[in-house]
Amino acid sequence: MRKSLLISLFFFTVLWNNVYANCSFQTGDVDRGILKVAYTSSSGKKAKLIIEKGDSKYTYNLNCNGKTESFPLQLGSGAYKATVLENISGNSYRIVDSAQVMANMSDEKAVYLGSIQNIDWNRQNQAIKFAVNLTSSTSDIGEKARLLYSHIVNNYKYDYNKLASLPTTYLPNIDTTYQTKTGICYDFSSLFASMLRSQGIYAKLVKGYTPNATGYHAWNEVYDQKTKSWLIVDTTYDLQVIKKKKVTMSKKQSDYQKVYEY
Repeated sequence: MRKSLLISLFFFTVLWNNVYANCSFQTGDVDRGILKVAYTSSSGKKAKLIIEKGDSKYTYNLNCNGKTESFPLQLGSGAYKATVLENISGNSYRIVDSAQVMANMSDEKAVYLGSIQNIDWNRQNQAIKFAVNLTSSTSDIGEKARLLYSHIVNNYKYDYNKLASLPTTYLPNIDTTYQTKTGICYDFSSLFASMLRSQGIYAKLVKGYTPNATGYHAWNEVYDQKTKSWLIVDTTYDLQVIKKKKVTMSKKQSDYQKVYEY
């Protein structure tokens, strides 16, 4: 996957405060690892959200239409700073608003159960209804994960033409992926994470590099309750090669270089 689509880090010049913009930080779910932000652009220009904790930073595009979006606080308990910036021109941005947020999480893995901007799901999604039905025959968490994994790698196809037409602001839609049975690595990892989370299974969407893919890539990490460890699962690679060779659900950690996780 091309770097411009998935890498959140960007470079820009920050100018002055925009005090009249409509921006709200909703902190009711921060102890579950979720910060909600709603922003309405006064200029019609694009905007970004930066979430920082210590030396770590995550950058997101905002929808700018006033709709509340959810973002993960995946860096654990502690103090975060959230900043909304609006584009002026080119790579120049002005600060709209910022907030200091304190998260006290009793379970720091709980962030990997929620619905967030790039893993956007709810019980009304057709993909989630299917996942509930598919896994209804078992209460075993591991078996649920294997059933969902098998569904994706055996029924979906990689769309080699899609990437060229996507904007850098692209976000997956899990129902579209479920209905078309096609997509790119970002789509499959978002769908798999959504399905897993709907079943109470901790799941991450991870971005980075692997020799199993060309360029920037997206995959999942799934929490194994028995071993108390995160397993790497790459549905995109497996669905492309499963008809040619045997694949295993869990991949070698040494083959995957993580850059960001959600």
